[in-house]
Amino acid sequence: MLITISTDESSGYRYYSFAQLDVFEVIYTLRDLAMPLDEIRNYMRKRSPERLLELLEREERAVSEKIKNLRRTREWIRDKHNIICSVPVKDLDNVMICEEPERYLVYASGDEKDDRAWAQEVGKLYDYCADYGIKSPYPIGYRKNLSDISNGICGRYNVFYEMLQRRPMKIDYKVKQAGQYVIAYHKGHWREIEKTYTKILAYVKEHGIILGKYSYEDGLVDGMTVEREEEYITKISCEIARAELLHLI
Repeated sequence: MLITISTDESSGYRYYSFAQLDVFEVIYTLRDLAMPLDEIRNYMRKRSPERLLELLEREERAVSEKIKNLRRTREWIRDKHNIICSVPVKDLDNVMICEEPERYLVYASGDEKDDRAWAQEVGKLYDYCADYGIKSPYPIGYRKNLSDISNGICGRYNVFYEMLQRRPMKIDYKVKQAGQYVIAYHKGHWREIEKTYTKILAYVKEHGIILGKYSYEDGLVDGMTVEREEEYITKISCEIARAELLHLI
C-alpha cells in the first residue's frame, strides 16, 4: 500500500495525517497526468527531486504531443465540415468555370488492372502520410489525363493522391495550381462517371475552351457520409490551358 491510514484508538475513527494528505495530492496529480498506476507506485517508492524533474519533463513532452494531435484533429473536423457544406446541391447538374485555390497533392500510382495491388498501394500512401501526421479531410483523389478523356477513355486510373489544403512539411508533394477550372459534379458510382465527362466535353466544345493536361476527381460525399454509392458526390476539376485563361479573364 502507498498509504497507511492512522486510527484513533479512543474513538475508533480513521484519519489522515498531513503527510498522508501530501501523498494523496501527489497521487491525484500524477493520475491527472494520465500516468499508469504501476508508474505511480514506482515513483512513490523512490521519490526525489531528480526523479520528479525527469518525470515532469517526460510528461510535458507527452502533453505537448497530445495538444498537437488534438489541434490536427480539430483542423480535420473543421475542414471535413466545410467540404460537406460546400456541395452545391442545387447545381449538381451544371458545368461551370470556377476559381480554384492552390492545393497540395501527395501522389502515388498503382496498377488499375489489379485490385489487390491497387489497394496495397493506397494503403502504403495512407501509411506514408500517417507517419508524418497527415490526414486529409478528402477521400483518396484521382488524377486523369484529359487526352484520355477526350478520346473517350474515362475509366483509366493510374495516379491517386491525398489532397491537402495546407502545405505539408517534410514530405514530398506536388502543387495543384490555383486558377480557373472547368468544374462538374458527378453523383453516383465511379463506373458511371463517363456521362459526367461527356457533359464536360460538350460544355468545353460549346464555349470554345481548350483544356489543359489533367482532370482531378475528389470525393465530397463518400462512405463516411452516406450508405449507398449511388449517393456519392465527386467533384471533377479539369485544367484549362494556360494560354486559354487569357481569353476567360
